[in-house]
Amino acid sequence: MLKNPFKKTSIADKYKKLVSEINDLESHVKTLTDSELRNKTNQLKKRYQEEQNLNALIAESFAVTREASSRTLGLRHFDVQLIGGLVLNSGKIAEMRTGEGKTLVATLPAYLNALTTKGVHIVTVNEYLANRDQTSMGQIYRFLGLNTGLIQEKMMTSERRQNYDADITYVTNNELGFDYLRDNMALNIRDVVLRPFNYCIVDEVDSVLIDEAQTPLIIANSVKTSIDKYIIASEITDYLEVNTHFEIDEKNKNVILTNQGALQIEEILGIQDLYNPRDPWIPYIINAIRASSLFFRDVHYILQNNQIVIVDEFTGRMMPDRRWSDGLHQAVEAKEGVPIRQTTETTASITYQNFFLVYPKLAGMTGTAKTAEVEFDKIYNLPVEEIPTARPNLRRDLPDRIYKDEFSKWNAIAKECKSISKVEQPILIGTTTVEKSEMLGQLLNEYQLPYQVLNAKPENVRRESEIVAQAGKKGSITIATNMAGRGTDIILGGNIQFKVRKDLYNTLVSYKYQKKLNKVNGIFPSSKKFKGISQRFLSVLNSLINDDKFLNLSDVEVLKILNESELIRVPKISYQCSMKFLINELIDFEKKTQKLENVIVKNLGGLYIIGTERNDSRRIDNQLRGRCARQGDPGTSRFFLSIEDKLIRLFGDSKLENVLKSQLLDDLPLESNLVTKILDSAQKRIEERNYELRKNLFDYDDILNKQRNVVYYERRKILESESVRAKILAYGEQVISEIIEELRRKKFITNQIIFRLENLLGTNLLLNLESKFNIDFNNFDPLELQTYLFQEFWLSYESKVVELEIQHLGLIREFERTLILIYMDREWKEHLQKMSLLRDAVGWRKYGQRDPLFEYKDEAYNLFKCRGLVTRHLVIYEILRSSIL
Repeated sequence: MLKNPFKKTSIADKYKKLVSEINDLESHVKTLTDSELRNKTNQLKKRYQEEQNLNALIAESFAVTREASSRTLGLRHFDVQLIGGLVLNSGKIAEMRTGEGKTLVATLPAYLNALTTKGVHIVTVNEYLANRDQTSMGQIYRFLGLNTGLIQEKMMTSERRQNYDADITYVTNNELGFDYLRDNMALNIRDVVLRPFNYCIVDEVDSVLIDEAQTPLIIANSVKTSIDKYIIASEITDYLEVNTHFEIDEKNKNVILTNQGALQIEEILGIQDLYNPRDPWIPYIINAIRASSLFFRDVHYILQNNQIVIVDEFTGRMMPDRRWSDGLHQAVEAKEGVPIRQTTETTASITYQNFFLVYPKLAGMTGTAKTAEVEFDKIYNLPVEEIPTARPNLRRDLPDRIYKDEFSKWNAIAKECKSISKVEQPILIGTTTVEKSEMLGQLLNEYQLPYQVLNAKPENVRRESEIVAQAGKKGSITIATNMAGRGTDIILGGNIQFKVRKDLYNTLVSYKYQKKLNKVNGIFPSSKKFKGISQRFLSVLNSLINDDKFLNLSDVEVLKILNESELIRVPKISYQCSMKFLINELIDFEKKTQKLENVIVKNLGGLYIIGTERNDSRRIDNQLRGRCARQGDPGTSRFFLSIEDKLIRLFGDSKLENVLKSQLLDDLPLESNLVTKILDSAQKRIEERNYELRKNLFDYDDILNKQRNVVYYERRKILESESVRAKILAYGEQVISEIIEELRRKKFITNQIIFRLENLLGTNLLLNLESKFNIDFNNFDPLELQTYLFQEFWLSYESKVVELEIQHLGLIREFERTLILIYMDREWKEHLQKMSLLRDAVGWRKYGQRDPLFEYKDEAYNLFKCRGLVTRHLVIYEILRSSIL
């Protein structure tokens, strides 16, 4: 650790005073007993209730959290980690390098903001990290008297509500977003799980707010699907040729059908018009061509259980709950010959861009945010602060090596692995797709090099944490798709936690199985694995394997307890206590070996990172590089490229192409600063282009988001109200006023006025007086007519309420609330579909020199007004005609 982390660091200077205050309090809090330290929580809560000022509690709360961490986890926050916590508390993004302890840093602002009793959400990118962090960091909060929650995929509504009501809740971005949408579709307040948002810390914030910004969260219902058309369209692609019948726009992942192609397809189908609105074929054809030309197995998706499972292009992880929209997913299913599932229609949706802006206070942390700081600031109002490292960064980033073709590149990577493996320096190779990771594995087989593969295949995902944790072991070669395994530290020399648990699990399960078959007695046999370990260890081991309760555990339960045993502060069951002891003894036993291995790997140069392709964003490349040289360790990174790589092929300029063609020879690589600068420039252009796409999406979605906020606010008010009588009356009066105004403006005759009102409000209104007594409504004062119709509506409504109450006492109020919510949801669903069509339509208006965004905004307002009008009419119509059988 640096003696002075503040030296020449502006961010450190900014928070120097607060850090000093926290450090000054350390000697005092160390003297407190556990109960006195825990009581600090109540004191701080009371102070906040009185002063309503969190800033006044920062120094003391941070000092208390640091001391609680030391006592529970044995981890004391470094000064730079205090700075990270202060940055997070100020509603900013803390950029901290891999291994600098972001998970521990989050405990500081989380504890402080939990003192408000309004709740804190810590968002992670997958359930493993949420579970791990809640179990480990939760010990700090629970020691201080706070409770923690964890949201997992298969939880029931009551469990979700209970966990969201906790002081600090760990949840994935996916689950949190869908819970928000489901809450705003609930028909009963008891089905709502989230309380009002307060403070949120997003881990891997760049992955959530940048990489996934363009993918909306969607709740959808199945609709009738023309499966035959998907199958026929897929078969037609076999008779189409690229650049003759269609053209491929690889940059935008789109295809353009030529006139010749349209004629060819019409001839095959025996139809006259592909674009016939009554029987359209064009969307099926376009999706079929996209599926066959732009979406590939083991690149964009994998086959699992006879289903198409999307692979996240940024993380390399499976996304089983995601489906491509607008029929593309069905087109891919038809192409692969798997069962085609029903298409869907959207009932609720939101982008992460707008969802996280709902929080009054938002912060994030990641290892790579600086390259996207403009986007973070302009869209999310989240400035990025770079936190200094606790120890100097010793990573060496070697110049890129560029080859003339992919074959030469992959062969060079294999040779590099062969060369490096001779000295047993650990290697981590980052690939962009499942297909390439497996192809490289086959190539390493030819060189007889042992390796581990981590990609989206299910058999590899199950061992994700273990594979990544051991990537720093001497002599290991690990192939991983992009950033799979992100969130798990790579420890040089290997991670003994995983090794110990694996060895103990294999031993216990093997012995348990043999004992059940009566092949062994009650004494554990001697094992080379545990040679030299203490006699007490063997004694506890023998006692455990003779414990009937332990023997009745399933293998899965044994694994779960072993995985969590080092996190259990006070074991409650005897076999838990024994397993915790065994784990700790083995860790102590292995530490000497691990320390030696750590020194050896450091002397070898640390972890060697090999990148097999430049990504579209410098951020993703930096994430891969950041897997080595953690916490002052040495490390090396190098990228191997070829002219055939996507980045160079699609986005390289003629200058780059000329340089490469003139200098590349056969299998010899090129190392050139000029080429590296050109590639960096190409990446920057792609980043700017992608930013513009996301900014454009945000501008359009912001209009819909304002409407969504109005609907959700109104909906929540109705959901929480004891009675919606006032809302029904207001709807009725507004409907009458709208009809009178509309008919007055259009100068409709009296009979039409009567017809419109009677159609809506029923024939029990005394409008037939007009014919009986020769009354001319045109002679009525509009205000007088409106007042009369209001009174008649009130009487009709009260009459209906009495009628329903007689049939079923107390049901009317719940019935009214449910009715309004159902029609609000129905009209909102239709509104979303209209807005989607509108957005597609206005895009063409730029060719008429009109601003599509302005046109979208103008027409969206009219659609929204129409949605409200239709909802009111439907509710009043249904209320006055309702009956209970």
